[in-house]
Amino acid sequence: MTRLDYLRYMAPAVLVAFGVAGLWLGGHWVWLGFAAFLVVAVIDPLLGKDHSMRKGAHPVLADAILYFQVLPVGLLWALFAWRIGTASEGLTAIDYFGAAMSVAFMTALGGLPAAHEMFHSNSRLGKFVGSALGTIFASGYASLAHVHVHHIHTDTPDDTETPYRGETVYHFVFRAAYRQHRRSWQIELARLRKLGLGFWSPGNLILQGLLMYAALLGGFYLATGFTGLLLLMLVSALGLFILEIFSYIQHYGLVREDGTPIEDRHAWNHLTPLGRALTFEIVTHSQHHVDPDRPYWRLTPRPDAPQMPSAVTCFVLSLVPPLWERMIGRPLLEHWDTHHASARERELAIAANRAAGWPDWLNDKPMPVAA
Repeated sequence: MTRLDYLRYMAPAVLVAFGVAGLWLGGHWVWLGFAAFLVVAVIDPLLGKDHSMRKGAHPVLADAILYFQVLPVGLLWALFAWRIGTASEGLTAIDYFGAAMSVAFMTALGGLPAAHEMFHSNSRLGKFVGSALGTIFASGYASLAHVHVHHIHTDTPDDTETPYRGETVYHFVFRAAYRQHRRSWQIELARLRKLGLGFWSPGNLILQGLLMYAALLGGFYLATGFTGLLLLMLVSALGLFILEIFSYIQHYGLVREDGTPIEDRHAWNHLTPLGRALTFEIVTHSQHHVDPDRPYWRLTPRPDAPQMPSAVTCFVLSLVPPLWERMIGRPLLEHWDTHHASARERELAIAANRAAGWPDWLNDKPMPVAA
């Protein structure tokens, strides 16, 4: 990997630095982190596509960059507690909300992509740090469902992270969050039973996640009081919302027959240079699903796989369901159905379109032979 290739993955830390600066300056500057996200939303689609392959890497250095993200995120949260606690004088109600928005977006973009990569590592340290980052959003154990459900049942009704066609992001967020937590509990309790252990076993990952979040709540209450506790819970809710939106845009409307191989066509890719760097390549999503154990710096972009515009652009558009469906959902799924889907997947797509109340475009025109 060239120096530029290494440096590009410092982009999340640079983005978080804006949130840090805003909290340090105080007043209306606390909105600076959220403003930085909006700037990224404007710039990212203007940078064009990035289909380049990263040129080799030293695994230790690549991992070091990953773990480094903990430092700016940790500083962000320390300043958040300070600003809404002992340094809160002069903050208006709108400033409190702005601080929460900035911290939620900066943590989601600066910490969760790194946490996701750690979820897929074979390192106990990586899994622990990833869970600790997820704890901020009350999702310290959600990786259980992500790894053991989403990566097995991708694009099927049993998946916890695949939106239905016509489903708004607001409905999906609540449905997905509930199913991921419920399935994570089921997976962990089944594992404990298999080992002959009870719920209160120290090795219970669910219990560990709950205790870490309780410790976070308690620490924040002691440092910032009841107002800070409420703001922390708001940040957790906002962060979970942001996390589920990115799941929404990566698998929206796709279908697959459960038990069949997961292939490139079963994920949407958002191959922009800034998007790839900020997310540790999670937007290089097709190969991530084909080979989930492959580290971020070895993922290969698939230009011929299903494509969407910039992930940040899609994030913003998804918040306005009519725009999302007209500009992204229907046209791209029509193309997917006619150019990517297998014969069986076209049957599933017809049923999904019917359930969504969409046109039956598969029966209205001749179908090309799927690759």
